[in-house]
Amino acid sequence: MSTKGKKLSTITRRRISIAKTKHTKADLIASAITYIEHLNANPDELPTLAGYCLEAGIHPTNLLDYAIKYPKVRHYIDTIRLSQEQYCLTMGIKNRANPIFSMFLLKSKHGFIDQPKKLEQTNHFNISPELLVDAIKLMDSSK
Repeated sequence: MSTKGKKLSTITRRRISIAKTKHTKADLIASAITYIEHLNANPDELPTLAGYCLEAGIHPTNLLDYAIKYPKVRHYIDTIRLSQEQYCLTMGIKNRANPIFSMFLLKSKHGFIDQPKKLEQTNHFNISPELLVDAIKLMDSSK
């Protein structure tokens, strides 16, 4: 696409620069390892996918494409999500992080809910007449 002689908006320029950037699988994996090591060195820092994107130099909208294209990158994305879930649980319980914010993240990003599902037990059975006759014969024969 030629853009010579045309005035481009900043959004269009950013899209073109992202499209021209080539990220290899090795670069994305190295960035993930570096980010995870950074998180291990700084245990009070909240793990986020935005932090990984900044470390890798990619836009968050492209993260899903790379996750589909490279399963190993998907593994590191899942590791970061699990780290975030663990951080919210442990730091929220210990009151070292804002418990309300931790609850919000757990509900919105990790599928937690306020109440357990209510289980209902019903004692209604639909038994066919043939099966009922066989069951009665079996009970009579066992006596």
